Amino acid sequence: MADMPKLFTGTLDVIWKTSPLVIMHSTSWLQHTSMWTTIRDFLTLFSLNGTAEARTIINVGKVLHNGLRSLLAPTDGSTAVRPDDLALLREIRMRGYPQPDASNTPQEIGARQGNSLAQLLRDGGYDWNAHAGAIPIGEGGLVDLCLPQAKIKILGPNKMRLEALKKWWISEIRRMGMVGALENLEDVFEFLLAHEVPDAGQQLLSTSDADLAAAYFPDNSVTNGSSISLIVEVEDRRLLFLGDSRADDIVNALAQNGPMIFDAVKISHHGSVRNTSPELLMLIDSPHFFISTNGDGHGHPNFAVLKAIVDRPAAFCRTLHFNYPTPASTSLKTYQSKANADFVVEQDQTDWVAIKGPNER
Repeated sequence: MADMPKLFTGTLDVIWKTSPLVIMHSTSWLQHTSMWTTIRDFLTLFSLNGTAEARTIINVGKVLHNGLRSLLAPTDGSTAVRPDDLALLREIRMRGYPQPDASNTPQEIGARQGNSLAQLLRDGGYDWNAHAGAIPIGEGGLVDLCLPQAKIKILGPNKMRLEALKKWWISEIRRMGMVGALENLEDVFEFLLAHEVPDAGQQLLSTSDADLAAAYFPDNSVTNGSSISLIVEVEDRRLLFLGDSRADDIVNALAQNGPMIFDAVKISHHGSVRNTSPELLMLIDSPHFFISTNGDGHGHPNFAVLKAIVDRPAAFCRTLHFNYPTPASTSLKTYQSKANADFVVEQDQTDWVAIKGPNER
């Protein structure tokens, strides 16, 4: 984040927490950046950027983020907090966000200072979900946005995923002993979700030769399931951003339109085998696929996903963009497509990428 003032000037039309791709103005150019991959990075951005009216780094037009106030309606109940509840909340806040390897985040500030993204957005006066965060992004809330040069269609999360997120959080904090009101605990909401440990289920090595049809199984994380996914349309370009969404949810959202070719696709959840299914790849294709991960921790991306992308016939050459080299992306460089389809692997790619429209290819 230290280089952000040098890298970014101008205006971000819209920014959302689950996307590590930065859209600048007309969306003809995308930057595949390794900087904004977790909520901590957005905490740093908004901590350094100041307010929406007096920004120090970059203008941010809109922010899409489902916080606690997006899920819980305000109540008129008492604001008094029991001593036992105060002690529990203090413990959760002291733990903060999960801390990554210090060598990778020399300027980590958000978790140590106890900031929440919701607090920074509210205090900074940012246009958050078009109504100070009180409207959810997804089914039942904000589903379409019109910008001066682009249109955004929200695909997810759906109502079921938002409800599952709310229920999980309430169940978790009640299990920990919280008795009092919950609607004003935006920072605690973020901290607990960041520590969610979903059932790992079957594990697959990132370089496994298994085919996607045999390897895929759905992601059961409530936080990933509530991830924001969307389509951005600008001029004649159509871009698909899948965040960490579940494959079956995207299939349901897109199925009525039939197969679609996008000008760029950000693959879900770092290329995890749990978030890209054969059914999803039957519906989407693109000359550009972006996979954001450094391969640490969970071994993303899975080679089964990468193979499935390039093993399909296509009338165009696909480029797979990786912001870091990983074992799977390195293996893909020497892989022969089963359909003899042309593809290019770009690693260590964090520069701007020109996205051409269908009439320019």
